Amino acid sequence: MMQGLSLTLWAVVLMVVLNVVLVTLTLGTKVVRSVRERTTKSRMNRLESALDESLVSGEVHPGLLRLGDRDMDLLALLMIDYLSMLRGAQREWLVALAEEAGLVMRYFMRLRASNRWRKARAAENLGYFGGPEAVAPLTELLSHPDETVRAVAARALARIGTPEVAEALARTLNDPSELTRLRMAENLERIGPLATGPLVEALESGDPRAQVLAARILGNLRAAKASPFLCRALSSADTLTDVRAQAALALGKIGNPEDVPALQKATEDEDWPVRAQVANALGMIGDLSTIPTLKRLSVDEEWWVRLNASRALANFGPAGERALVEILESDDPFARDRAAATLEERGTVRRVVEELRLQGERGAGARAMVSAMMRTGAVRYLERLARTMPDEAARSALVRTMEETRDS
Repeated sequence: MMQGLSLTLWAVVLMVVLNVVLVTLTLGTKVVRSVRERTTKSRMNRLESALDESLVSGEVHPGLLRLGDRDMDLLALLMIDYLSMLRGAQREWLVALAEEAGLVMRYFMRLRASNRWRKARAAENLGYFGGPEAVAPLTELLSHPDETVRAVAARALARIGTPEVAEALARTLNDPSELTRLRMAENLERIGPLATGPLVEALESGDPRAQVLAARILGNLRAAKASPFLCRALSSADTLTDVRAQAALALGKIGNPEDVPALQKATEDEDWPVRAQVANALGMIGDLSTIPTLKRLSVDEEWWVRLNASRALANFGPAGERALVEILESDDPFARDRAAATLEERGTVRRVVEELRLQGERGAGARAMVSAMMRTGAVRYLERLARTMPDEAARSALVRTMEETRDS
């Protein structure tokens, strides 16, 4: 029995000792962390004060030179924060300071690090401080096996934004990784008009994946100079469907009426994704002469083409609304339903109902639209408006028009 009590006592003592050790370690960790945070904050405040003084005086504060590793990394964080706020001569002076303080050389050296995070951080900082001389080593990282390193290098290159950068990023649109291709496309958009030439080259000579992305970016950039090449891609029988569809959409985003003939010709394309994007493009350009073309696309055999065509017509204002009312009278039930749904989605029907009580052309047009929707069978939304519209006069006019249509 005494032996059992002894064992229990030892177990209790051991648990107490372990708890004391655990508490001590926890408190010690917190103390170390607190001291480290205070030290870091103190260093940051000292560097910030020296940096502010340097920016005001235009002379480099001695406290920013010959720094240790930790202080150099803190200075880099501060300078990157300042670069986001400064413009013009002060920004250029700050970049020059980064080189004088040894930051640029430090991060060039770290590009050789085996640790991917150190390598990525070095690439990120060179995007701010490196300048044109950083383009070549950063470009090499675009083929690095690690996806994160490739993405960070691309973002850094986009910040530098030279023609050589645009060419390097455009070449990566052929990368086997879809994520990498999308990140490169995002950074090419950041570069802006400088990317137009390399993107046109990718559109004409890249693999299909690169061609699709090149067309998409050119459209997002509203690159008017690329229109002839996009028209050629749209009309080429050798171009894949996805490329032709993206070329059509890009032309719509660019919005040049001179591209309308090429788009109208593409409405005869045998692949429906192309016709669907052509309808989108014509709606973006907004040339009233294309309304008959869009009316024809509104009765296309493919649902997406009909949808895009009816929505495009809704972008044309009163002329497009009249075209949609005419489609309500067509023989194609699918086209009629789509036209009615588009008029409802865009708020046109609600607006027209409020015009029913008006005299003259606007009132007559409103009554014609409501009657056409009634004959189509698109009555559910009208009936809801007849119950819920806050304007009593509008509700009465709608009920009266619906009754007259049923009786006719």
